[in-house]
Amino acid sequence: MNLLEFCDEDGQFHYKEWNPEMGFIYRSLRFDHRDQGTELGFVSLIVHAVKTNL
Repeated sequence: MNLLEFCDEDGQFHYKEWNPEMGFIYRSLRFDHRDQGTELGFVSLIVHAVKTNL
């Protein structure tokens, strides 16, 4: 599991670069029009999870 966009327990926003070709997510820092200014308007939890064969 890889956290791509999230807020930690102190409310600090964290972001890791991710490839939208692997799955476009509009409600993200890069694509949501509400987050294009200097302050975050809305944030989402974005997690990249991969199922492995056990």
